[in-house]
Amino acid sequence: MDDGPVPKLSELLKHPDDLDKIPALRQECARKKSIVDGQLRNGLREQLETTQSGMTGLSDGQKTVQLIKEEMMKIDRLCSESQTMISDFASINLVSQAHRNFVAVETMRRDLETFDERLTRVESMLREDDEDQENMPNLLPCHYELTQLRNIRDDAMEQIQRAGDAGLESTLEDYFARLDDTIDWFDEHVGLLAMNLISLVVSDNNGLVVRFAVVMEAEEKSDERVAALQEALRDHEELAARFQSITNGAKKVRGYKDKFLQAIRLSAEQQFEASRDEFLDDASKLDRIMKWYFNDLNAVRVGMVPLTPRKWNIGKTYADIYHGLMHDFLVAMVDDPAASSAHTLEIIAFPDKYYKKMAKMGYRQEDLSPHVIDNREAELVRDFRQLIIKFLDEWIDRIFAQERRDFAERNTEGSNLDQDEYGYFRTRNLVALWRMLREQIDAAATSRRSDVVEGVIDAMFTRLRARQQSWQRMLEDEAQRYETGQVPDLDGFQALQDWLVATANDQIACIDD
Repeated sequence: MDDGPVPKLSELLKHPDDLDKIPALRQECARKKSIVDGQLRNGLREQLETTQSGMTGLSDGQKTVQLIKEEMMKIDRLCSESQTMISDFASINLVSQAHRNFVAVETMRRDLETFDERLTRVESMLREDDEDQENMPNLLPCHYELTQLRNIRDDAMEQIQRAGDAGLESTLEDYFARLDDTIDWFDEHVGLLAMNLISLVVSDNNGLVVRFAVVMEAEEKSDERVAALQEALRDHEELAARFQSITNGAKKVRGYKDKFLQAIRLSAEQQFEASRDEFLDDASKLDRIMKWYFNDLNAVRVGMVPLTPRKWNIGKTYADIYHGLMHDFLVAMVDDPAASSAHTLEIIAFPDKYYKKMAKMGYRQEDLSPHVIDNREAELVRDFRQLIIKFLDEWIDRIFAQERRDFAERNTEGSNLDQDEYGYFRTRNLVALWRMLREQIDAAATSRRSDVVEGVIDAMFTRLRARQQSWQRMLEDEAQRYETGQVPDLDGFQALQDWLVATANDQIACIDD
């Protein structure tokens, strides 16, 4: 026997002879229980080892941090003590500070004098890149120069803010205003590349992709440095004044890496929006419509991963963003009023194909969260089956209501009945009934799921049995009126006989069919 779940007892013991199976079933259950117990023990052992390893690592880390603190305290103490060991240290320190200040002022003066010229050169390079957007040869020089100019502005503004001179601060802001426009211009180029990065990979424009990655990596490192310094200065405010020299460079987090990830999402969202329109137009082609999705991820896996820093794990980054958008897309389509049951059926069948394709690219289902349609397959199948049964009930009720009217009006000429090719009486609505049943079965079959078809057919049997019983009661009640003499002179008795014959013929025809 296999190691799958044990069926319900009611399914195993359907007949008296099945009682002989109880000893074998008991042994099988015991075997499976021992397997599960063994798996649980192994899992518990592995979890315990992992926990112990983690606790050991934390303990070692705490010891290392404590040692670093002690060494830093020793260094600080040695620095303080060394000042008393050197004669005239105060004078030397004063001269050194004056020299540093002089160099800083001279550097700032030179930077301010050349600022406008350097900015003009950057604008010229950006203009050249505008004319050659497929290559953007000046991407790295523009980024380097803009980084330097940004640092110059930030340093100057920081110094003037310390001085507290509002007039000079306003003058500097006007002087640097042109830089913001140039930065926005450069950011447009970066955004354009981020939005079309996969297209660059597909077209083998690897050089531009690498240059883009260099820019992103440099900005990422800058942001990490700024964040670390801000946290350090916030935690040790008393040391901030002593370490001003190490705060040169960027003063704020610029967030280029986050903007890059947002561009990935925005580009994919635009494609999903186009896919939605296509899917609403044709519910049978979801696989074809989503071909771009898997092509993009494969291009990233094959072409982009070797061109970007390994720590980015760019393939997984794209897969996570795309998977989240795919989840949002499918769930929204399920709940979209514009979608039909055909769209729902296509979505129900999609997850298996989706995860198989993702697995081929190295992305396992358990690594992709959440489930692409929130594990709603069973719910959607049930809703679809109930929708068919709802239509089935409406049609049967409508047909039976018409049959009751026809039966009540049977005394009209011709007994209100039809005749088949052999001249036998037949009711008028049987053909419509069977045509409707066939249509509902065809609708269930489009789901390509046996549970849907079985559920619909079971519902049909139940409804047909109820219909037969309703007919029988209606005919018996009408015959009872004649048997008890409620109808004088047996008025309309012949028409009733015709209807009884027609109903019997319908039943015989159903059996023959």
